[in-house]
Amino acid sequence: MNLRWKWLVSLGMLVLCVMMIGHWFIKQGNGFFIEHSSKKQASTSSESKHKETINQLIEEAHFQGTALIIHQGQIFYQQSYGYADAQTKVPNKNDSLYPIASLQKIITGSLILELVKEDQLTLDTTLDHFYPEIDLSQTITIQQLLNHNSGIFMEEKEPEELLSDQDSQLENALNTLSTTSNKEFLYTNGNYTLLAGIISKLTGQTYEEVVQKRVINKLALRHTYFWDQVPKNEPLPKPYFYMGQDYQADPFPASEKLFSSLLGAGNLYMSTEDFWVFIQSLANGQLFEQKEYAQLASTEQKGYQAGLFYFDDLKYSEGNLRGYDTVIYGDQKNQNLVILFANQPAYDGMNELSETIYHTLLDVN
Repeated sequence: MNLRWKWLVSLGMLVLCVMMIGHWFIKQGNGFFIEHSSKKQASTSSESKHKETINQLIEEAHFQGTALIIHQGQIFYQQSYGYADAQTKVPNKNDSLYPIASLQKIITGSLILELVKEDQLTLDTTLDHFYPEIDLSQTITIQQLLNHNSGIFMEEKEPEELLSDQDSQLENALNTLSTTSNKEFLYTNGNYTLLAGIISKLTGQTYEEVVQKRVINKLALRHTYFWDQVPKNEPLPKPYFYMGQDYQADPFPASEKLFSSLLGAGNLYMSTEDFWVFIQSLANGQLFEQKEYAQLASTEQKGYQAGLFYFDDLKYSEGNLRGYDTVIYGDQKNQNLVILFANQPAYDGMNELSETIYHTLLDVN
């Protein structure tokens, strides 16, 4: 056999080998792709089933508002329900603004902890450094204000006049609150209004200016406003209740006078997604590293700490403002969270609805 023929035979054998190997890879590859595709379809089917379950839970609860559900640290479910205005059929939207009520205390608490981190005060600093005119102020610490065991109480009452600036808002609180030596847990807006005043005294800026600079601007929040700064063309959701049927008007809706009295404690409007961005910032390094915030807020302890209740490695907070109701429920690492902002609260309670949705999330593959 001459060299030419030897060369042709060798080339033919090489081509045959390549074809056989290629066929084997294709066969194995098809098996891989089929298996991978099957797993993906099963996962998609599971997610779809759980989303249907969540939707059913929300609808059966007669919840109207916006739901943002986080699974494995990512947005899993985002849906708005019902009307912002039932009479004109204006729908709630995913970027609708809701009064977040007492969820604002988490923001105020985080600003205080940031000032502690900057060594501008300590958790043991006493209230008399800022408001010596308050009875027993020398016995009340920043920590106690944050945790609602300061002995301070202030009734949530609409003031006689609109409080148009921070000075009048603080003066209203100082004239309204009362103090006792009892240091048991007593939830009151007064603690966080005083904390807002302390933030202002330490920074030399109003509380609103500090929130704007350190939270809204820093996190690039696009749907967050104070009660008196909401754009006039923004269709704010009206408050309703379910009483045998949907969209029963709130007989005592929150007034501008009431909003003006909630400095640091409940006069902020946000969208659910902006609130999610803020909650993430307490762990992802934008405002705090997770371990840093956990240490400052003492999240390992059960009970109320800086705006949130902690228990069994979970966290929970709820804000009520007449017909508005807001809630966050989930794990401390922000992997699975339920955020619900309502202008018609769930009939059986927002706590029960958020907890049920959370446990549904845990079954998602």
